[in-house]
Amino acid sequence: MRRDPETIHRRIADLLRERRRFVVATILEVKGSAPQRAGTRMIIHADGTFEFTIGGGTFEAEVIQDGLAAFREPLPLHREYRLTKSELGMYCQGLVRVMFESYSPGPHLMIFGGGHVGQALSRISAASELFSVTVIDDRPQFASSKKHPDADAVILTDRKFLKDVPVTDAESYIVIVTRCHATDMLLVERYLEQPAAYIGLIGSRAKIRQFRKELMATGISEKTLDHLHAPIGLPIGGKDPAEVAISILAELIQVKNQKTQAAIKLEVKDGRA
Repeated sequence: MRRDPETIHRRIADLLRERRRFVVATILEVKGSAPQRAGTRMIIHADGTFEFTIGGGTFEAEVIQDGLAAFREPLPLHREYRLTKSELGMYCQGLVRVMFESYSPGPHLMIFGGGHVGQALSRISAASELFSVTVIDDRPQFASSKKHPDADAVILTDRKFLKDVPVTDAESYIVIVTRCHATDMLLVERYLEQPAAYIGLIGSRAKIRQFRKELMATGISEKTLDHLHAPIGLPIGGKDPAEVAISILAELIQVKNQKTQAAIKLEVKDGRA
């Protein structure tokens, strides 16, 4: 019995919301006899586990192996499989063409602090459609969808900013704009050496100098501290929350585009482009 195609679409959407990497294998064309028809899909995870099926047996096992290789490729791949005894030990005598599509989480902006700057940043970042936006605060009045109507998620957390906070990954952009020096210190210490594309902290130059001294006294190296964007934002001037938010978003876009260009250069160097 065929699975409802909406089921796999919902699962793909769920995995993307969970910020998981995976590959979707889709049967594009069938000639002759094959276990499944065109349009059938399966999901392949990086650890080799899978969801749904495109036919089972040696054919599916071969597709899974090719799907794992697709994690390393930037574009969809196609491959033809001959379901013959000599090639796959099968008696179907058909030919199946399969497409592999890699899915990876997109840029995720995590705003720690839902005050005036956080509100302005969540609004303009969501409008840019360049990031998925999550706002995190420990105060109910600021961790509110009314304050951040355009954010993808608003999280009311505990005082240590641990409860329900998503795990970071290589596409996480962390902006720290809380109300409290101690909370700023806590978050910087926690995330400086965690996977992230960007970590930035709001504050004056005097505050940042003192901040660096205090962090180095805890054993954090100067080289590690150089990953911190502080004072946060590009120097465009202005102290209004909207102006500060625009300067932060500009720096986020700059870092994101530099990261993309670096990846393209690596692909060219490796001969994959």
